[in-house]
Amino acid sequence: MYVFLYFLFLSVSFCFLFLQPIYLKGEKYLLSGRINVDTNSLGGDENLPENIPVDMLDNEGTVLDGATARLVSSGIDQSTAVIYEYSVWANSGEKLIFVPRDMRNDGGKKILFYPRQQHVSVTQDGRQAPISPFSGRLGLYIEGSVSPPLSDVHIRVIAEIESQSASLKLGDLALETSTGTDGLYIAGPLYDDITYTIEASKPGYHVKPVGPHSFSCQKFSQIYVQIYSREDMDEPFPSVLLSLSGEDGYRNNSVTGVGGMFTFGNLFPGSFYLRPLLKEYAFSPPAQAIELGSGESREIVFHATRVAYSAIGRVTLLSGQSVEGITVEARADSKRFYEESGTDSSGSYRLRGLQPDTTYVIKVARKGELDRTRIERASPESVTVKVGHEDIKGLDFVVFEQPETTILSGHVEGKKIKELNSHIRVEIRLASDPSKIESIFPLPLSNFFQVKDLSKSKHLLQLKSALPSSAHKFESEVIEIDLERHPQVHVGPLSYRIEEDIHKQELTPAPVYPLVVGVSVITLFVCMPRLKDLYQAAMASVSASSTTAKKDVRKLVVRKKTY
Repeated sequence: MYVFLYFLFLSVSFCFLFLQPIYLKGEKYLLSGRINVDTNSLGGDENLPENIPVDMLDNEGTVLDGATARLVSSGIDQSTAVIYEYSVWANSGEKLIFVPRDMRNDGGKKILFYPRQQHVSVTQDGRQAPISPFSGRLGLYIEGSVSPPLSDVHIRVIAEIESQSASLKLGDLALETSTGTDGLYIAGPLYDDITYTIEASKPGYHVKPVGPHSFSCQKFSQIYVQIYSREDMDEPFPSVLLSLSGEDGYRNNSVTGVGGMFTFGNLFPGSFYLRPLLKEYAFSPPAQAIELGSGESREIVFHATRVAYSAIGRVTLLSGQSVEGITVEARADSKRFYEESGTDSSGSYRLRGLQPDTTYVIKVARKGELDRTRIERASPESVTVKVGHEDIKGLDFVVFEQPETTILSGHVEGKKIKELNSHIRVEIRLASDPSKIESIFPLPLSNFFQVKDLSKSKHLLQLKSALPSSAHKFESEVIEIDLERHPQVHVGPLSYRIEEDIHKQELTPAPVYPLVVGVSVITLFVCMPRLKDLYQAAMASVSASSTTAKKDVRKLVVRKKTY
């Protein structure tokens, strides 16, 4: 007994000895908010929901939790608004988004909330402020109709200005719906802080507005076209161009698919004129006048007869590779017929419209790629065919590409070529700038020369002499070479003309030099009084010589070399 009392005394003494205050820290905070619903927009308290769900989201938009806002009896003036209140526990430091929703699906009109959401930051310390209140009122509903009554008319509601509540910008789609069997539609709920535009459409109908929210519908008419060939054809009938014209300047040019079938849809009632067009074919009837009523569908049939034929072939390189963009032409000069066609990506071409019992010359024309100098020539150069009453196939051509490296070659012929070979020079200048010499070199012993890698442009080729002009007169023609059109050209024979002046002989300078100097000095003193006359005469002579030289340059004839 005493032992028990002793231990009880020690326990009580220990408790009094170590008694300390205990501090508590809140980990969750109670957030409270309310929703004020305008009863005037509802038309009576009977339309009030029993409660309003409120979603709690994080900054990423993920739903974390939810609360229920319940109708309370206390609040502001009950004649204009009722109050819903809600609360939720949240962790310290959280950033949350609260979004109320009217989730009723009873077919009635729904309430929308302003703003759509409230952002809340849970404080670390102190008392948490209440969530900013929401204002709720009945959403905007747009009611309209189409006439005559038509179901499944697509209705689109477009924002006319920017909305802060609905996060809509000008031209954004706010809502889509469709009409019922009675032709009526209701679009909503919509936020009432902006105005909206209504658009209506239905495939196969012309829908136009007749009021702010009402539309008239008119069914489009259609024309079905079928083309038949009067001949037995192993292949499907080719595509045909159909030209349809109508009232008020209406034009529609369309191409049928293979087989000759096509449908013109979305046509208004009225008068139309339809004409088929295809080279090599005549159609019966040539054209068709059509009267269409509202929503009417008409079938039009044409019969095609072959009146001309085609020449078919391919254009390839020597390697067999196809060449696209090459123009092939067919000429019948006796009847002044002309047709042309271009090759496609596979190198194939088709010359249409060749008349029966007519002879044509078919060849690769200098157009397209050929005219841009990528292609030098074609083989064969041309093919002569006589067109009967069927297509001509297998008219193939091989084209040769121009080389990238330019080569200018030539040979020289003339009098005393062996003696003069070492004195002849070959000079090449730019035709666009004759003062610019691109190349000058001695004539080789073989009298044959070759120059590579000249620019792809026009050049002037001429022979020059290294002999003294005082004793020899050397002349050579000027030839124009076009390396742009023909990168590899051979010129020849190049000719020249040389004349030796027998009255002007060169003196041996060593023996007579002192004598010449002495005679010159004596002559200078004796002729001093006539120096002025001699000077004037010399100047006159130089002037005349210069004039004659200029005339010679202008008289140079440029001869073009063609291959």
